[in-house]
Amino acid sequence: MTRRSMANEKPKRRPAMRRSPRMPSDRGSLAGRKADFVARDMLGRIASGAIAVGAVLPKESELATSYSVNRGVVREAVKLLEVHRLVQPVRRRGTEVLDPLHSMSPEVLVALLVPRPGHVDKKVLAAFLEVRALLDVEMTALATERRSASDLRELRALLAQLEEQLHDPPSYARAILRLPLVIARATKNPVFEMLAAFNARVVTELEASLVATRPASLEHTQGLRVLFEIIERRDVEAARRLVTAFHAWSTPRILASAALASGAPLSQVIGLSREKT
Repeated sequence: MTRRSMANEKPKRRPAMRRSPRMPSDRGSLAGRKADFVARDMLGRIASGAIAVGAVLPKESELATSYSVNRGVVREAVKLLEVHRLVQPVRRRGTEVLDPLHSMSPEVLVALLVPRPGHVDKKVLAAFLEVRALLDVEMTALATERRSASDLRELRALLAQLEEQLHDPPSYARAILRLPLVIARATKNPVFEMLAAFNARVVTELEASLVATRPASLEHTQGLRVLFEIIERRDVEAARRLVTAFHAWSTPRILASAALASGAPLSQVIGLSREKT
């Protein structure tokens, strides 16, 4: 683009301001959270499309007035959005909004999955589950091939913990989040461990929205015992088949759980739970 064409280019339209959400009333803990609060609200607006890709953010003074905070808080909030790769400063133009689908931040995916409290976006959830299933199959296959004796000990200890916590669903849910991390470490590939941590952050938010991803059950722990035995004997193809079958079984049930949590009609929930992937 030439200097002249840049000069003639129309400036990006700034998004219309709207009344900001109410700040938390607990002033004792608010001081350190104002920037997080503003950043989280703006992140949600960008993820939902309320602030369009390519738009230029309002000036600091306008945002400060909208959120009833000082400009320093706004500046810090915008820096947080830069960390999430949602905005970038452009010389002589302002702070431009980037495409949220190009961000690798789990916080952005959470905002796409749960656009508002109590509502889970079914299409985004289905897309997330599809990618998670593909990665889970290959990660488990690689862990089966590369696992060490210490990895097996950690898997057995986790299974014992899960069996003890079958009658304590909250503790079981916290413990099961360790499973992908343990398997990821067994691959000896640090990127899989990063992706497992990413998954844990997203699943935590889904569980907070009353979406059952891996509910405590005797059948679940029995399935894990079979998987661990497969990993122990290094049967890579059996590991692939088992994890593939698990996701084919669990995906429609997670989608049904999300629909139920979002208040969908019971007929729709039953239909989702019977879907085959």
